[in-house]
Amino acid sequence: MTMKNASLLASLGFAVVLVQVAPAFAQGSAGPKVADAKPGEIRLLVTAAIREPLDAVMAKAQAAIGKPMVVEYGSARGNLKDEILKGQDFELAILLPDVNEQLLAAGKILPDTFEIAHVPVAIGLRGDAKVDVSTPAAIKDAMLKAKSIKYAPTGAALLTVKNLFSKLDVGDKVHDSSTLRAEVPLAAGEYELNFYPLSEIIPNKKLKNLGAVIPALQVPSTIQVVIGKNANDPKSARALIKFLQGPAIDEALKADGMEKSTLVSKLK
Repeated sequence: MTMKNASLLASLGFAVVLVQVAPAFAQGSAGPKVADAKPGEIRLLVTAAIREPLDAVMAKAQAAIGKPMVVEYGSARGNLKDEILKGQDFELAILLPDVNEQLLAAGKILPDTFEIAHVPVAIGLRGDAKVDVSTPAAIKDAMLKAKSIKYAPTGAALLTVKNLFSKLDVGDKVHDSSTLRAEVPLAAGEYELNFYPLSEIIPNKKLKNLGAVIPALQVPSTIQVVIGKNANDPKSARALIKFLQGPAIDEALKADGMEKSTLVSKLK
């Protein structure tokens, strides 16, 4: 959240809880959790893939529902899912379809799902090399020559990464650094390829955005909102969903490489 947004919320009398997002491959953030929320605060567990757009409209969202919000960012298939399965209650979770199916089966969420956006998986380059990723053959060659391949093992880009490994037959041949927390050192001419949602690569100043993975190998991520089965304030939760599916977030989504979606459906 920006200082401007924080100042606006303070002027409205809201206590703002800032939760710093952990690296995408980590299993949790070092900051406050929704478990630390005070009575009356709306608790959100949110995939890092939509952090930038949500932060951009945080002040407007809280003003729209008239309630303060505690937002915990993390990995949809990792720490966020684990927290919910272990019993953490919440008002809203912004996650991924396959995660929501698991949570419904476990009795943790209501069956209604509300899409917010779709985001392609993109390639971020770290290093000074010139890399071609315009064709399947070029991507395969680039991945095999990379000093390091980074992605979040439980993140939103995982299905695309698995698709790349399988279709290009490189899964056991690349230098997979996905579980390493430390930055892989690069010498002159060496490079690292990062596979993350475009919305996470655009704001990352350490990476050069090589664009979305080509359509033949792409599995776009669908960002869905669900309501917690034991939400304390379902009315405010639905008001927030209405806000997020409205026009206020459109510009922020577009700026972060995301495509707006307002589909409403039920999980089975």
